[in-house]
Amino acid sequence: MLQYYKENKQLYFTLIVWLIIGMYGGPLIYGVLPVTVLLMKKREMYEELLIGFLFILILSDSFEQSLVFAKSLKNIYISLLAIFVLFDLKSFQPLNKLYKIFIPFFLFSVFTMLLSIGEPFFFTSLQKTVSYGLTFIIIPNYIVKIYREQGEDFFKRLVYFSIAVLIIGFILKYTSPNIAYLGESGRYKGVLGNPNGLGIYCFLLFIIIFILNDFYPQLFSKQEYMLFIAMIVYSLILSGSRNSLIAILLFFLFQRFFSLSPFLGFILFLIFLIVAEIINNNLTNIILSLGLGDFFRLNTLKEAGGRYIAWDFAWKQIQHNFFIGKGFAYDEYYMGVQYKELSILGHQCCVHNTFLSFWRAQGLIGLLIYLRSYILMFIKAAKKTKYAFPVMFSITFTAMFESWLLASLSAFAFLGMFIYTIINSEEIVPQTEQLMAIEKKV
Repeated sequence: MLQYYKENKQLYFTLIVWLIIGMYGGPLIYGVLPVTVLLMKKREMYEELLIGFLFILILSDSFEQSLVFAKSLKNIYISLLAIFVLFDLKSFQPLNKLYKIFIPFFLFSVFTMLLSIGEPFFFTSLQKTVSYGLTFIIIPNYIVKIYREQGEDFFKRLVYFSIAVLIIGFILKYTSPNIAYLGESGRYKGVLGNPNGLGIYCFLLFIIIFILNDFYPQLFSKQEYMLFIAMIVYSLILSGSRNSLIAILLFFLFQRFFSLSPFLGFILFLIFLIVAEIINNNLTNIILSLGLGDFFRLNTLKEAGGRYIAWDFAWKQIQHNFFIGKGFAYDEYYMGVQYKELSILGHQCCVHNTFLSFWRAQGLIGLLIYLRSYILMFIKAAKKTKYAFPVMFSITFTAMFESWLLASLSAFAFLGMFIYTIINSEEIVPQTEQLMAIEKKV
C-alpha cells in the first residue's frame, strides 16, 4: 500500500495544491482546477480525473468555512467530465447503459423542476436535476472505461485513496480534534461533514472492498484486507453511527444466505422485518443488557436522534403536494425556511429519510417512478451476481435514516454509483460469478 502512495505522489501533490489554493487563494482555485483538469484530460489521465472528482466531493461535504469553495467547484468538475465524454464519445464506447433504467425518473424530475419556475429555489433545483442525471451517465462510463484500460488495479488504487481519507481522519483526531470531532456532541467525523456522513462513507466502502475482494481474490493481500476492515469498523465505532453499523451487519448476513439460495435470502428478509419490530419495541433493554448504552446513544434513541420530528414535519408538508412535487431542492428549501420552528422542537437539519425526501420533492408519482428504476436495477444485477439483493436491502436500510440517495453530487452518491456499476457491468462481474447467479435461478 505504501508503494502505491509513493508511485502516485504526483496525484496527491496535485490534490494538496488544489486544497491549499482553495483555502488561501480565493477565486484563484476557479482557474487553477479547470486548467489542471484539462491537462489531465489531454494526457488521458482518466483515473486521476475520477479520483480528483471524488476528492472534491469529499471536501464539499465538510462544513469548514475554509472548504466552502468545493461546493461550487463540484458543479464545474462534473460539467467538465460530461464535456469530455460528449466530445470524445468514441473512446467511451461501448457506453455503459445503467442510466437508461432511470430515464423515466429523469424526465419526470425535469417536469417537476419546471413547476418550480419562479420559486426561490428554482436555480438550485435546475442544478440538482441536471447533476442527478449526469451522475448516472458520467460516473459509470468513466469507471468502465478506466477498468478497460487499467484492469482491476484501478479498483485497488481507488480503494487506497478512499482508505487514505480514513487515515487522514485518524491523524486529525490527534493533531486537530476541532476538525475531526463535531462541536458540542463530541462525536468523531474525521474529514467528513458529520458523524453520520462518515458512517455512510464507511458502510459503502465496506461493501466495495468486500465485493472486490470476492470478485478478485488476488487484488488485496490478506493483511491489507483485514487492515481495511479494521479501519472501517474503528471509524464506525468512533463516529457512533449505529445505523451504518447495523447496515454492514445486514449486508454481511444477507450475502451469506443469498450465496446459499436466493429463496433463503428472501425468507431471511421477511423474518428480519418481523424480528426488527420486536427488537424495536425492546431495544433499550437489549442495548443496556449488552452494555452498549454509550455507543448507541440511548438519550437520542427514543426520538431517533430527532428524526421523528423531521419525518412528522415532512409528512405534513407532503400533503400540500401529495402526487406531484416541485422538484429537487424543494424539501431542503422549506426545511431551511422552517429552521426556527424545527429548532424549538429539537431538530435543525434535513428530512433524514430518502423516500420521504423523494416524495416531498417529486410527489408520490415521482417516488414510485424512482422506486421502479431503483428495484429494477438490482433485479438486473441479480442476473449477474449474488450480491445484488444484499446490497439493495442494506442500502435501503441506510436510506430510511439518511437522505443520501437524493444527493446528486456527494462522496456517498459517487461510492453508491461505483457499487451499482460493478454489480451491473458484465465486463466487471467475473464470468464465474455470472454463471453461479444463473445456476441458482435455474
